[in-house]
Amino acid sequence: MRLSTMYMFKQNAESMSKRVSDNNEIYLRLSAGKSLLRASDDPQGATDAVKHQDALAKLELYRSVRTSARNAMEHEEGILSGVGTIQTSLKEKVIAAQNGSYNDDDRQSLAKEMSGLRGSLFNLANTRDSQGRYIFSGYHSDTAPFDAAGNYQGGNEARQQTVADGTTMQVSRLGDAVFGDIFAHLDKAVAELERDPIDKAELEKALSAASLALDSGIDRLGKAQAELGTNLQQLDSLDLNGDSLINDTIVKVQNAIGADYGTMTSLIMDSKMSEYALSASMMVFQSMQKMNLFNKF
Repeated sequence: MRLSTMYMFKQNAESMSKRVSDNNEIYLRLSAGKSLLRASDDPQGATDAVKHQDALAKLELYRSVRTSARNAMEHEEGILSGVGTIQTSLKEKVIAAQNGSYNDDDRQSLAKEMSGLRGSLFNLANTRDSQGRYIFSGYHSDTAPFDAAGNYQGGNEARQQTVADGTTMQVSRLGDAVFGDIFAHLDKAVAELERDPIDKAELEKALSAASLALDSGIDRLGKAQAELGTNLQQLDSLDLNGDSLINDTIVKVQNAIGADYGTMTSLIMDSKMSEYALSASMMVFQSMQKMNLFNKF
């Protein structure tokens, strides 16, 4: 009888030890928020988790790139809006200057106004972004696109970014594509307006050239703005699709590592059952201890 009691005591102690271990394991998974703690727990699940986590990291990287691209293009869009306002004002000044009834003082006043507008346009053409890069210089972003004389000296290739798998987008325009040689024509027109005595033939020629350059500039500006609008709409579409893919991939990662709602609910139920089983084992163990104590006397 004594041997039987000792055997039962030993068996119950081992059972209780296993219950404690099982209970601790369940709580480790609950505290980690997932059932997969080691690759050995579920080799296939671990493999799937790594695959889905890599896919998720790539999707989130593209989302970050699109955010950067959108910020850059929205900034450029604002700059181009200002360019349009200045070009329209310059066109009005050129038309006014072509009025043959203007006297010398009128022409000097127009020259001063046009020179100021030209300076504002030049500053916009040489705008930098928040990182100090020139917007309209392409990949030569550390070089001002236009020198003081208005000559283009930026790069020959516009900056592009890959914003999704298989999708590359132009995120800035080149200065020569947007502004052309407008500065040279404006400078010539201003110089002829300021000339004393006036050379009417040269003035008319310079104003006509400036007018054509502005018309061309306004046309190029419209195309650039349309392209920007199309790209921003495409980014919206890519973001919508990308967010959906990110959400789907998060669910796949959760399923692979056992962090989904169903698995966590099951772990909570297991923890309750484990607590009950451990409590029962402890009660039996305590009873066996008492029996063992009585058998000593």
